[in-house]
Amino acid sequence: MEESRRFELQKLQTWMQVVISHAGGIEAGIASDDAQKAIPIEMDVLDTVVSPSKNLTSAERLGIYGNAYFARLMECLRESFPALEHALGSELFDEFSLGYLQRYPSQSYSLCHLGDQFTQHLQETRPDAQESLAGHVDWPDFLIDLASLERNIEQVFDGPGSEGDSPLELSQLESIDPDRWPEMILHPVPSLRLLALRFPVNDYYTAFRQDENPDMPPPREQYVALNRRQYVVRRLEIEPLEYQLLEKILKGNSIGQVIEAVTLSANLELAELANLLRKWFQKWTEAHFFSDVTCNAIDQP
Repeated sequence: MEESRRFELQKLQTWMQVVISHAGGIEAGIASDDAQKAIPIEMDVLDTVVSPSKNLTSAERLGIYGNAYFARLMECLRESFPALEHALGSELFDEFSLGYLQRYPSQSYSLCHLGDQFTQHLQETRPDAQESLAGHVDWPDFLIDLASLERNIEQVFDGPGSEGDSPLELSQLESIDPDRWPEMILHPVPSLRLLALRFPVNDYYTAFRQDENPDMPPPREQYVALNRRQYVVRRLEIEPLEYQLLEKILKGNSIGQVIEAVTLSANLELAELANLLRKWFQKWTEAHFFSDVTCNAIDQP
């Protein structure tokens, strides 16, 4: 008897969760396959599962829980994308959020993953998709870039880091014979991310964090590196060529392979690129972008 009651409670809990979290509302939730598998009922006999109160029907009582569920998720999205909410305004942001939750219902036990597809949702629902395909940059791109920046900041903060480990020092690079630099492979810290943006949303985000009430800026390409040091996410604007170099390094290419690819695409003299690399190596090590360097020409016996 005790096991039977426990099984019935489990079915009721499953049914309740499916119904109140259904993107289509209570009625659609009750009619859904998952809810019907748990408790196969129709709307006209809902009161056999959920009793009405003196002032509310059974559906209205369930609706309160459903509204509270989505209100909580929307609150979490506001916490994850505060600058985007500022840019859109609270009312329009909530409309985007509700549409996102209906299109991409929460599937994880952790709210940390709630906004994982929010940038994708903005891209998929942008009002001028054809113009975007044609290369025209407009305000939807600003919103998408801003959402991408905020989401990446949150993921870097919550993701793996290198706290407690010693970062790669410039002196370690300087100790390697320059003739052997082409064989060097730099190993990035796990939190390092690169963003290529169509709007200067990093500047916008900084102004927002400083309570400056920023307006939407005009289009301008911006490249940003994100990294976490001592549990603080750092944002560093980088140059376009610097971005290209780092992108190839993050894919595991040796410095020689990177130099070959960049000199061909950027039409740079080797000496000019070598000077840039020295400057950027110092910048990258000061920002703790890398944890180690290996060099086959040195490591081989």
